[in-house]
Amino acid sequence: MRIIPVRALLVMYIFGFLFSCTKTNVVGAAGPQGPNGTDGISTITGTISGKVELYDSLGKALTDNSGATVLFENTSPQISVTTQADGSFTTPLMSSGFYNISISKGGFGTMKLLRFQNTGGVNPGQTGLITLGKMQSSWFDIKNLQVDTVFSYGFHYMYFTITLTHPQTLPAAEVVVYFSHAPGAGNLSNDYTYRTNFFQQNDSTLVFSPFDVDMTQFTDQFNNTNDVYIAAAIDNPMLFTYTDSAGNKVYPATGNLSNEVKVFNNLKN
Repeated sequence: MRIIPVRALLVMYIFGFLFSCTKTNVVGAAGPQGPNGTDGISTITGTISGKVELYDSLGKALTDNSGATVLFENTSPQISVTTQADGSFTTPLMSSGFYNISISKGGFGTMKLLRFQNTGGVNPGQTGLITLGKMQSSWFDIKNLQVDTVFSYGFHYMYFTITLTHPQTLPAAEVVVYFSHAPGAGNLSNDYTYRTNFFQQNDSTLVFSPFDVDMTQFTDQFNNTNDVYIAAAIDNPMLFTYTDSAGNKVYPATGNLSNEVKVFNNLKN
């Protein structure tokens, strides 16, 4: 009988123990969220090109489209370029991203493109054609706006009477009417706008009636107020408009704003 030494038995026991064990992964609770990393900065750049067309106060296209400033508002330092005679413009290299662009020229209204995306790369970003209209001069100012309201046969009617500051025959009496639930109705504060051709009754008076105020989709905005605030402005015969970041429909080629009229709110549901 062969006697195995104690040391050999101990080694065999240890190896047997190790190879008979199984590995178990114990997962603990997740740790707290680490701090956010810094925002990345785009290294992709590219130019932006476009074209601006200018129109006079009668809505006729001009042959010289130079001198309009194209400003990229959310750049630092701010980047702006000026249009050539054909209305074209091209920016220097700009990072890819979203830009708010304003287009203006002295005596003309300011148009805006909000959140224009520049993708960058070899091909320039294209704004497309941008139209810019001349604002109506003070010669077309409104001396007084009068609004009369009538309820008849289930409809709300508003009768508008405009008295001109300077009696004259207008080539085209396009008028923008602004409605608001609070004082300050105008391009930058309104719940609803209505643009239409007013009838010139005589050299001093423009009228529009009857007017069935179709505000079904806006009545909820007027339910909690007893009054509606209304103002008006004579507009360029050609339509120029954009919607700003607050959702207001802006007509940038109008003349000066009229007096504001407060009328009883008959638009409630």
